[in-house]
Amino acid sequence: MPSPSGAAGRRAALLPRVALALVATGIAAAAAWIAWRATRPLMSAAVVEVDAGVETAPAWEDSQIYVVDPVAGHRPRRGAVIRLKMSALEPLAAQDVVKRRCAAGFLRDDDLPSELTDPRVLFLGDSHLDGVVSTADNLTSILERDLREVGQPVWMLNAGCGLYSLWQYVLRARTLVPRYRPAVVVVVVFLGNDLLELEDPRRPHLDDALREVPGDPQAKRVVDAGAMKELDLGPFEQLFWQGFQQADWFWHHPERWPAIRAKAAHAIDAMQALAGAHGARVQWVLLPSADLVFPERLAGLQGRAREFLDAGVQQQIHDDVLALLNERGLQVVDLLPAFRADGSLGLYAIDFHVFERGHRLIASELLPRLRTALDSAR
Repeated sequence: MPSPSGAAGRRAALLPRVALALVATGIAAAAAWIAWRATRPLMSAAVVEVDAGVETAPAWEDSQIYVVDPVAGHRPRRGAVIRLKMSALEPLAAQDVVKRRCAAGFLRDDDLPSELTDPRVLFLGDSHLDGVVSTADNLTSILERDLREVGQPVWMLNAGCGLYSLWQYVLRARTLVPRYRPAVVVVVVFLGNDLLELEDPRRPHLDDALREVPGDPQAKRVVDAGAMKELDLGPFEQLFWQGFQQADWFWHHPERWPAIRAKAAHAIDAMQALAGAHGARVQWVLLPSADLVFPERLAGLQGRAREFLDAGVQQQIHDDVLALLNERGLQVVDLLPAFRADGSLGLYAIDFHVFERGHRLIASELLPRLRTALDSAR
């Protein structure tokens, strides 16, 4: 039988294989998602509305969402509203998402007052913290509401920024921690790509000698979209950017892991030292990629993807990062057990960013930790 040709043909050929694998594991809803997504758009590109006069920095790489930052390389545009459509993996329903960056650059629906008399909690992370959910549904908005309801007024400062590495969290903290003097700094490490992005020479980074190096926009990417085509992920192609890119890279370049582990350790130590110098506590959060949470639901994938899935590359990365934090005696919330216990596909959006249910779960896991930390800081 002749095989389909081209990208559309490859996707059509893979859909039945993945669907059958999911049905075989009893995931009928996920099989329905695959069929539905093949015929109906469930997400859209972002439309950005800019409040003229709020932001003075130039656009970063012609982006409407990000501007140039002299320390971290780039940061979110202040005074911007972002609109898009997005759906959970389950239930399948396109939702209108509205995100707002206040005049100070944080993700919130209102502007900050000129004087912040209540305690501040600074959140650092990548696009998962920035979110593909409306601002009101973001974990930091949920936490601010919940804490105020129990008599702990607090300002949640969400500085999440897409395309950040673990080291860029430190660089952004260098600007924001002295300025806002938070009681707690929460660092949300996305285990799907934050480690690989330590290898990216196009952004401010550490070399193998742990020296700070500015980004070079002309440098070659460590991994490009060509690798995604080679993996032939079909309906799971968005998972390439949210986990598989990193897993594939380290599966083929295990010799780079010691250097990356050393960079991660350096970033952890630098964040602890910076926060400590300004009287802040650090709460680390490990956010798992979808392939770590639902490995059995990817049983239909073959080839290179099957190799790194069977080898447990992402699990090894998770275990190593958790060990780095634990051996230092640091405060860490490992979300993998809670996400696996929940087990719902609704934890993630169809682009494999954490979605509304996931944000609610993260907030519930963090709430008691933050209450304790804020009580101790008073």
